[in-house]
Order: sequence, then C-alpha cells, then structure tokens
Amino acid sequence: MPNTLPQMSSGSEADARGMIMDEKKRKRMLSNRESARRSRMKKQKLLESLVSEVASLKVEIRKNADKYEVLVQKTIVLDSENNLLKAQQMELAQYLRNLELMQTQMELLQMNTMQPGSFSDQFVDIKEPHVDSWQRHDSTQPAIMASAGMFNY
Repeated sequence: MPNTLPQMSSGSEADARGMIMDEKKRKRMLSNRESARRSRMKKQKLLESLVSEVASLKVEIRKNADKYEVLVQKTIVLDSENNLLKAQQMELAQYLRNLELMQTQMELLQMNTMQPGSFSDQFVDIKEPHVDSWQRHDSTQPAIMASAGMFNY
C-alpha cells in the first residue's frame, strides 16, 4: 500500500498539473485570440486610412490637373502674344531704321541745297507698320518732321 499512495498522489498531481496546464493553455489561447483581434482591427483601421488617403490624393491630383490645364492655356495665349510683340518690335525696328535713313538723307539734302548747283532727289519710301487708312497722311497734308532729340523720355 505504501506504493499506491505516492501513485495516487502523483495521479492527483498530474491531474492538478494538467488542469493548471489546461488553464494556462486556455488563457494563452484567449490572449492570442484577443491579440489577433487587435491586430485585425489595427490592420482594418490602417486600410481604411490608406483608402481615405488615396481618395483625397485623387481629388488633389484632379484639382492640380485642372490648374495645369488652365496654366497651359494661359501659356499658349502668352506665347501667342509674345510672338506678336516680337513681330511688332521687328517692324518698329525696321521703321526706326528707315526714319534714321530718311533723317540722314534730309541732312544731306539740306547740305546739298546750301551748295550752289547741287541737288539730290533721292528719298526713301517709308511704309508705316500697321497704320490704318484714317491714320495715313495724304499728299495734301503737310508732313510733320521730328528728330530723335525732340523726345525726352
């Protein structure tokens, strides 16, 4: 009988240890389930946050695309205006060169008329750029002469 007592005791201890182990296992399983649930919730929140961020970035991209299109249109208009101004600048530069040539010829003509027996009929035909018919001078209207020194800027 002395042998049976320790065996019973070890059987009861084994049962107690088994119950303790089962309780630990059950607590660990519950803890793991709770941890997995928190992990899924965290992952779901992150996914929702990323979906929301993607949606707001798409809205921002659309707004920026619209702004870009407006700027492209403005750039096209400004390029067109710039090309027009460059063409006008070239015409006005040529007009100025013609006026300077005419002034030189007038000065030569004045010097020639002061000398007896010499006279020059050479004149430059100056075409005014973009002048409407109401702005042009007829042969009946007197020409107004001006030199560059008359204008002070």
